[in-house]
Amino acid sequence: MDKLLLAIDIGNTTTVIGVFKGEELARSWRIATENGRLADEYGALFTLFLRDAGVDPLSIEGVVISSVVPAVLPNVVEMCRRYLKREPVVVSAEMDLGLVLKVKNPLEVGADRIVNALGAYEEHGGPCIVVDFGTATTFDVISSKGEYLGGAIAPGIGISMEALFSRAAKLPKVELKKPPSPIGSDTITSVQSGFFYGFLGQMEEIIRRITEELHRMGEPRPKVIATGGLAELIASASKLVDLIDPDLTIKGLRIAYRRITGYP
Repeated sequence: MDKLLLAIDIGNTTTVIGVFKGEELARSWRIATENGRLADEYGALFTLFLRDAGVDPLSIEGVVISSVVPAVLPNVVEMCRRYLKREPVVVSAEMDLGLVLKVKNPLEVGADRIVNALGAYEEHGGPCIVVDFGTATTFDVISSKGEYLGGAIAPGIGISMEALFSRAAKLPKVELKKPPSPIGSDTITSVQSGFFYGFLGQMEEIIRRITEELHRMGEPRPKVIATGGLAELIASASKLVDLIDPDLTIKGLRIAYRRITGYP
């Protein structure tokens, strides 16, 4: 019978949860990351999600977590112990995951970026670039040998919009979407154009620069994979992105769990 694995990625803004039956991602959910949420609150949420998916919480056989929010992690770990009766595996750069971190300070690499790299390389090979549209927009580069080479970190779309609206009193808060034209005909479409094409252009220029650098290193053209909450909106408008995988991070967590525990 396939092992039931719960994968949890705690991001600065959103926590992504996935339940795997063997290698298959059976269901996934997204909730807001909140520093004040208690273990019992997480327990109630996770129990509801799992039962809605037809999974008995006590049938979960393993839990794997990546987190970039230290304040939230202890309560999620406590929830796993009390409600799932499992000690979770918490992924960190200190673990031997079979991924060589060819950067100056390997311990600085976030767990989310590590599992993104694992998922991208195992599923799609290398070289590759992972673009993750989260609180920050991150670019992670993996060589053809499966080495993590580093990348780039840029301000995320959401926090950039919040910063603009908080400082510009007369600008209305608008929904981020592709405008009818790059030339905005009013304030709303002008803001939408600036953000949509601004972040699209930022993404494409960073991809081009990284691709040029990889070429100088003797690498072939990389495959570009986009993930994260706004990947579908921005990356789908670019010819430089090969595929969009919104579940890449939790897929990478499953791979990390397998490499850490040896359990298939």
